[in-house]
Amino acid sequence: MIEDTIVREAVLEDIKYVVSLSKKESLSLGFIPKMAYESAITGIKTGKRWSPVCNDKLFVCTVNDDLVGFCLASFGKRNAIYRKGKIAQICLQEDARKFERGKLLLNVVINWGKSIGTLSFDAGCADDLESNFFWQAMGWEIAGSRKGIGHKNTWVQTSKRKINIYNYDPNWLSGLIIGDVK
Repeated sequence: MIEDTIVREAVLEDIKYVVSLSKKESLSLGFIPKMAYESAITGIKTGKRWSPVCNDKLFVCTVNDDLVGFCLASFGKRNAIYRKGKIAQICLQEDARKFERGKLLLNVVINWGKSIGTLSFDAGCADDLESNFFWQAMGWEIAGSRKGIGHKNTWVQTSKRKINIYNYDPNWLSGLIIGDVK
């Protein structure tokens, strides 16, 4: 049942829950530091960065005012002709799963992206996780795969674990961009 479920933008008070759930689900989610969640809420990156602007957003899912999940997403480069987003993490605590709450959470994130011009998204999911069924049920398609990468913002392969790359693009149909002229 999703009528008791609300998805909203996270606030700083939600960080403790998000960090706790991400640690509990670390095998599935990988590591994202607390400051990344904070930046997604405040819109400001801290530390030594090439830009202080954060283009990520953190959304949380509640049931009867209790937090039950979250989604961390980026929404592509501002002022780009084509903005492509990324679902960095999406997670519901175990007792909140399989009630279409994940679908609701993902749809809110996608619709927020559409409101700012981000029309397509990618997401990575380790091949050995049950979460692959979620992405497939959402209608996302596997666009490729890669090996696992390090968490130190280096994008260097550090794991032999296969990661499926899922893609959501409503403008893509059967390999052709809608509106293409032959």
